[in-house]
Amino acid sequence: MDTAKKTGRKHSTMTSAMFFIAVVLSLVKESMALPSGHFPDSNFLEEDRYSPGFLTLGQKYSIAIGSTVVLPCKINETENSSQYVLAWKRDIAVLTAGNVKVTVNPRIRLMPVQAHTDPHGSLSTGYNLEIRDVRNSDAGDYICQIGSMEPKEIVHTLEILVPPKIDYISPSNKMDIHKGAPIRMECRASGNPTPKIVWSRKNNMMPNGEANKTGNVLDILHANRHSSGHYKCTADNRVGQPDTREVFVNVLYPPEIEVEQPTVHSGIGHEAQLVCIVHGEPTPSVVWYQDTTQLGITEQFSQQNRGNKYSLVIRNVTYSDIGNYTCQASNALGKDRGTLSLSGLPTLCYFDSPTLSSYRDQYNISWTVQSYSPIREYRLFFRLASKSMHLLHHENPLDNHIYSDRPATNSHLYSSPFSGSVSAHGGDQWENVIIPEMNDYGAPNHFYNMVPPYATYQPTIRHRMSFQLKNLKPASNYEARVQARNDHGWNKLSSIFHFSTRSEGKSSSRVWGWGRIWNWSHPHNLPSTVLGC
Repeated sequence: MDTAKKTGRKHSTMTSAMFFIAVVLSLVKESMALPSGHFPDSNFLEEDRYSPGFLTLGQKYSIAIGSTVVLPCKINETENSSQYVLAWKRDIAVLTAGNVKVTVNPRIRLMPVQAHTDPHGSLSTGYNLEIRDVRNSDAGDYICQIGSMEPKEIVHTLEILVPPKIDYISPSNKMDIHKGAPIRMECRASGNPTPKIVWSRKNNMMPNGEANKTGNVLDILHANRHSSGHYKCTADNRVGQPDTREVFVNVLYPPEIEVEQPTVHSGIGHEAQLVCIVHGEPTPSVVWYQDTTQLGITEQFSQQNRGNKYSLVIRNVTYSDIGNYTCQASNALGKDRGTLSLSGLPTLCYFDSPTLSSYRDQYNISWTVQSYSPIREYRLFFRLASKSMHLLHHENPLDNHIYSDRPATNSHLYSSPFSGSVSAHGGDQWENVIIPEMNDYGAPNHFYNMVPPYATYQPTIRHRMSFQLKNLKPASNYEARVQARNDHGWNKLSSIFHFSTRSEGKSSSRVWGWGRIWNWSHPHNLPSTVLGC
């Protein structure tokens, strides 16, 4: 019984709809009839008197999905405009006829154009077509047609813009890969226009050094620890917001160790810190050795790590702590080790005097050095530079570049205190002089703990010394090197330093000069005489 009622209701609805369409078509057909007195062979001007024309041009509309679009259709009024039906169609489907909406689509609305008279007295009218909440299925051509013997029409094309959406990414979340293996990531997206795919790396550059890479596929031929990180696929077509997905690449590799400072300088009673930078995945375990003895955590030794930085802290350094150390890291894939040295020697000396002398036959040379123990003496070497070096240095006398670091091989470089000559007229042979460091009161540093007025002496880590070289050749280039000795021994020779004398200017007939020392921790102290001969 219910089925019969439903069938009857459906048949009745279809009959009503067919009847409505028949009525509309008859109206359109009648509107196509020629007005009285109008014949097919009438001229164009007479035709235009009776047949309305379009004031709107057909165009393309690109609308984001979910938006509302209004398609315009404005015509000019004529004497017999009421006899013509303005209809909207999509393909062959009639959407509206006159002021009657034919389609049952609730998102489509007919909007009458408010009548308007232009400055010439012409009246315009028409119907716009509104489509709300546009969908992909709404894309296509929409025709506004004037029913006449030869129908006139304009065509609007509707394009639906769709924001990007990543539909596929591989791997989907995380990738574990062994060092040396290839990495391949793929990302695909849909949308209109077709989205552009860009790969980038979170908080880092791409492995090839670029900021990003365009394309669906990202290939890394050989994975290493620098390949690890979060990779981001971004799809963008300038419609709405870009869509992004991330892939975490985790490269598995054995430990790799970088020693932060191969030689660490310290002193008795001071604190020292040895540092190894350890990389590895899985995270390695790190142990420390002094020579072959594994070190634990004691009051003397403590171990720290922050991220990849592993430190061995030695409190209150003693003589037995001076020596060689090893940090060893291991994980399931292998092991690595780094070697470090804790030294009590002074650091390398660094020359800081100007490269061009104020005099033609003398030069005040100065240098600095760091030492946690008192400096006992310095050994200064100098010689006249070769002609080739003279020409090179003469072109730019203020250049302080280290041209070479060849070691001194002459046996007299290690002569006894106060030996050698400061008269530098030789060729390749180094001249040398040994200079004892003095304290701020002019006393040699072996009276380190007994400095008048017998107050507690505050040692400095950074030391500065200067020495006056005289009886030099005018307009000449010289080379110099220096080394320092403390209670632990001599440090290595400094790099070669170049200086030059002036061709004109002041001169001095004295052979020996004056040495001075400044304590950088006590800038109020005046320089005192070190050596005068």
